Amino acid sequence: MAFAALMLIAGLSFLASAQAPSITVIARDGRKPLPVTAINNQDYIAVDDVNTTFATTSREDRLAGGLTITARGRSIVLTENQNVVSVAGRLVTLPAPPLRRDGRWFVPADFLPRALAVALDTRLDLRRPARLLIVGDMRVPRVVARIDAGANNVVVTLDITPNTETRINAQQGRLIVQFDADAIDLSVPLVPTQGFLQNVTPGDTPSTVALTLGPRYATNRVTTSQPDAGSGRVTIDLLPATTDITPTPVPTPPAAAPDTRLVVPTQGPSTGLRTVVIDPGHGGEELGTQGVKGTLEKEITLSVARRLRTLIESRLGLKVFLTREDDRTMELDDRSAFANNHKADVFLSIHANSAVRPAMKGAEVYYLTVERADAEARKKADETATTLPALGGGNRAIDLILWETAQARYLEQSATLAGLIEQSLRPRVEMSPRAVQQAPFRVLVGANMPAALVEIGYLSNADQETQIATASYQDQVAQALLDALIKFREFLEH
Repeated sequence: MAFAALMLIAGLSFLASAQAPSITVIARDGRKPLPVTAINNQDYIAVDDVNTTFATTSREDRLAGGLTITARGRSIVLTENQNVVSVAGRLVTLPAPPLRRDGRWFVPADFLPRALAVALDTRLDLRRPARLLIVGDMRVPRVVARIDAGANNVVVTLDITPNTETRINAQQGRLIVQFDADAIDLSVPLVPTQGFLQNVTPGDTPSTVALTLGPRYATNRVTTSQPDAGSGRVTIDLLPATTDITPTPVPTPPAAAPDTRLVVPTQGPSTGLRTVVIDPGHGGEELGTQGVKGTLEKEITLSVARRLRTLIESRLGLKVFLTREDDRTMELDDRSAFANNHKADVFLSIHANSAVRPAMKGAEVYYLTVERADAEARKKADETATTLPALGGGNRAIDLILWETAQARYLEQSATLAGLIEQSLRPRVEMSPRAVQQAPFRVLVGANMPAALVEIGYLSNADQETQIATASYQDQVAQALLDALIKFREFLEH
């Protein structure tokens, strides 16, 4: 019976692991596959393959049950079955724990952008739906194809995020769409049965898409548009020879005519939304608030900021900058100056709250007040110069300075932004009784654009601290902020 039980356990373990489609790593030196193993419905990467792909090294400590990965002189310390790893002394939470199986170590796929990227000091953008990992500042726009078949034509629409210049070349039996990019993240639906288009596939190079034409195709008409500030659209109408409209023909071989150059118009001077600066509060020696279980505000804010950046770039195609990419100390004035220097259209500062009363909980959104503080706050500020009472309950450590004019002309827009953030947060996370407030936060004073400060919850509340530390809570906050930015963009453009 014991032997049978062991065999059953081994069989279950085998069933829990399986080969999964590999992840394609796109870097300056080319593309390469990164093998993936599905373990308990999670994508895992073998540490051996991480070492091969990223030139890292690893050393196992069997006695301690751990593994150390060294990347560019920085150490990542893993412990088997623990989903918290240390990256150069900084704790990073993973959605699933590292595992050791059959003498090999495996890490969840999110280890790459969350931990390895920090050690390498290089951005690693993991795009799960396309199974791509973008290394560094590679230009890899998202291209989503749509195919609409009519009785006498087929329309292929390519939505491009972010906006990217394109060219269309004719080859024998094909149209090749060339993108001004290092590669593309392509999504293609099934091609309906008809006579104009046989297939839409990746082209012969990483930055092209090939349209294989059918027997009814004779010519085409191409139009470009810009649905919003961050994306472009190319519409290719495949037409028969008897069409009544005058199409824009694509040169056919063997003529050596120059490429038809299709440039999606760039956004001119506008009140729209093109660049966002996200400020992960605190960092370095400035720990911020510390929860009763040891959760550090500076780590939570950076994690949320990174999640939000990924969402904005992948969904909206906007330029996104973080005031700090790692655990470093940064002055408050330098944060708003960073946003000004990068010509941001929106500045979001992300924090976690604390109160004397441990029962206080809920997210809050702030925009700048013209007055330094109310009478009670001024009295308290005169005594301590660093504490302000009754901002969401309890005492909140902030910096107060005399009013400066940078934010003055954006106060109405900042108030609108704060309101939209509150509306988006409310269905997803618990809000405090005073969900939208004004306060003289110094980090907002010098921002020369609409700006808001978001307290995502209270670390001083033990239950909420546990929530805030989870990936699911942080994802909800990031999604809410993305939705608010979408609504704010609509507000600016109307």
